[in-house]
Amino acid sequence: MRYLSLFFFVGVIGLKIVSAQADTLFYPVSENCVEKIVSAQADTLISISPENCVEKIDSLISFSKEFIGTKYRYGNNTPAGFDCSGFTGYVFSKFGYKLERSAADQYKNGISVSKKDVKAGDLVFFQRQNRNGTYRIGHVGIIVSVDTTNQTFRFIHSCSRGVIIDDSTVEYYKKRFYGIRRIIGIEK
Repeated sequence: MRYLSLFFFVGVIGLKIVSAQADTLFYPVSENCVEKIVSAQADTLISISPENCVEKIDSLISFSKEFIGTKYRYGNNTPAGFDCSGFTGYVFSKFGYKLERSAADQYKNGISVSKKDVKAGDLVFFQRQNRNGTYRIGHVGIIVSVDTTNQTFRFIHSCSRGVIIDDSTVEYYKKRFYGIRRIIGIEK
């Protein structure tokens, strides 16, 4: 009955539903914002709230750019210096989002997004090889712009060179790409 009500509601307001995966439904909320409902289990729904995501994303990106040039400091999450997850956590916290502390733990926040569906404001994750030869998530940044034609993006992050903007086409990041998570607008 819950699902019938949901689909009736969607039909009444005239939104087109397109299935991207067996457990994921997408439908437009406005020209610039996509609402997504994910049913991981029959009883669990996660949805993007109908707030104006575009304004929030633009503000978050503008705010993050204020820190370009801030030096890298391992384990730090303040404007005196950031590590990668300290930077993303700090920026998102100023917009009401509490992210986990490490890059690997931040990957557990939000929902997974494919490269073809990436949007500015999403988090991008990279892996690195440990000494024992295994791989793990070791770096995170915030996507600031997307080239949908080439499925590439630019992202801001804190690395050994400080807070900078890099491109996903840089071979170093291209080889280490792990995944993308959407945080903004996700509610349980």
